[in-house]
Amino acid sequence: PSPQPAASDAKDSQLQTASQKPNTMGPEEDLPTLISQKDHLNVLRYVRAHQLREPNLVVNHGKILLQSKSLGDAERLASLEQICIAACDIGDLDLAESCLDSIVNPTSNNKSLIVTKQSSRYRKLLALCLEAAGNYESAGAVYDILLQDNPSNAYAAKRKYCILAAQPGKETDAMKALDEYLSKHPGDLAAWNQMAEMCLSVSDFKGAAYCYEELVLGCPLDSNIHTKLGEVYCTAGGVENAKLARKHLAQAVQLDPNNLRAWYGLVAAAEGYLEEVEKISKNKREAEDEGVEVAKELIKFGGEKLVGIYKGTKLAKVVNAVLKESSESL
Repeated sequence: PSPQPAASDAKDSQLQTASQKPNTMGPEEDLPTLISQKDHLNVLRYVRAHQLREPNLVVNHGKILLQSKSLGDAERLASLEQICIAACDIGDLDLAESCLDSIVNPTSNNKSLIVTKQSSRYRKLLALCLEAAGNYESAGAVYDILLQDNPSNAYAAKRKYCILAAQPGKETDAMKALDEYLSKHPGDLAAWNQMAEMCLSVSDFKGAAYCYEELVLGCPLDSNIHTKLGEVYCTAGGVENAKLARKHLAQAVQLDPNNLRAWYGLVAAAEGYLEEVEKISKNKREAEDEGVEVAKELIKFGGEKLVGIYKGTKLAKVVNAVLKESSESL
């Protein structure tokens, strides 16, 4: 069977080598310059330092770099790890296995640079190679060993989730794995964002809202997160949810006045609130009189903003017609 790419993301694809900082590059040097100069060592250093996902670039320059006899032992080891991960990313399993073999069978006698097959450093790379080959069961077993050695190993726990997410039909298991990971690592905002997307994929709006609320706690000034949270509340329906949607969308446009999605969402949330109020009993409706007036003003205000943004563009007539219809319905 043809090689399958590892179920990895940009951050995981750099593994430990991403933490190694370049020590010879000046501020005037950038990646295109290093490539044009054929500075293979610093190309790999730059990719590691900036945590870029450039597997083809790493493989092309790495192959040439490894042929250099002047390459230091420490740099050779770091480069082998980096090339191994990049090779997995592009499905070049032969190169990945070759790098893995060179890592555990070094030519150097420096004991501090010897990586054993029992080390977590080697096992992480081995598991990635198994993932790339589509051998998810064996890869999962390696991650289980890493978790047995260190139950707080965030990397291994995330990779177990990635393995499940990469397999069709195991979405429920993937959600459970991610939920277990978040229970031990609640500060991982990227994981909360992933969980929110998974909740939305199964129409679990309550769960998605909870995840985005956690993201808001971590990134309170991010307009896009407030926008997504407002949209989830708006979709969930109900008077209280409509109010929450309006609150977060208003916060989104305050943080970023150019956020068109938030402006449209604010108008839609206000309209949705008015529709929800019409469904409740007359006694409860009277308690929402102030909210109704606020919603009407928001529709007008949001409409004026959108008209101003689109003024002079080809879409101006369409936007005007849509917003005019919304204003006339008040």
